[in-house]
Amino acid sequence: MDDQKPILTFYDIASGPPVRPFAPNPWKARYALNFTHTPYHTTWVPLPDVALTRKKLGLPACRKHADGSDFPTLPILYDPSPTTTTTTTSSGTFIGDSFDIAIHLHNKHHHTSDNGAVPAHPPLFPPNTIALHRAFNAHVDNLFSIHGAPLAGYYMPMDPLTAAATRADMARRVGVSRWEDLEIPVGSPERQAKLAAFEAALGSGLAAWFVRREEGPFLEGGTPMYADLIVGGWLQMMRNCLPEWEELKGWQGGLWGGLYDALEEWAEVL
Repeated sequence: MDDQKPILTFYDIASGPPVRPFAPNPWKARYALNFTHTPYHTTWVPLPDVALTRKKLGLPACRKHADGSDFPTLPILYDPSPTTTTTTTSSGTFIGDSFDIAIHLHNKHHHTSDNGAVPAHPPLFPPNTIALHRAFNAHVDNLFSIHGAPLAGYYMPMDPLTAAATRADMARRVGVSRWEDLEIPVGSPERQAKLAAFEAALGSGLAAWFVRREEGPFLEGGTPMYADLIVGGWLQMMRNCLPEWEELKGWQGGLWGGLYDALEEWAEVL
């Protein structure tokens, strides 16, 4: 990474120990930071402190719960280089949504070769594709939220110091009396049926978009773009939370394992 560039601050959810970042949206942003060779360091925020952190930084919630209430979450990126495209302070800019972070990095931190003449890697967004990426992001989020998150969420590697409070809050938000009520036991008939539905949804709802597999593991074959990082963010959650991860890697002819492995180049945790 280029030491002459300003060091950005990336806010992610604390986990472990050891540190095991698991949330999909922070992973999308981390991939984008590494992909664009943007210098940054990570500030780890305990889950119970996320709402207060956003409030202190002047960032309203960018998501909603099912009941319409605010859902304050991460990631957040602080860029000390001022800009006028988002909330700007005298010392820089805070961006509180993973997609907005990707756009900011694409516009402000696209890395060039040593002579500055040509890009050192493909752009996050190929020309005229930001709107298409936004729709793709919503589609992928919906698919994994419906089919993957219920199978993986119970096994999130929470920080032991805050796990009890986090589990109680999550149980309250989804309307169950105990965290344990959210478990779908591994090997149970209910879980096997949900896994089969998940595999089928990935096949019909996402794998069919990868039409150049003979050329490489990405949506466009051998050329990665932000759409691949979107899927990668959710694969990271599955990798860190889903007991059947090894099984998922082999679905659709090994498509997801191949994509996950190809994205490892940009998976460094700083």
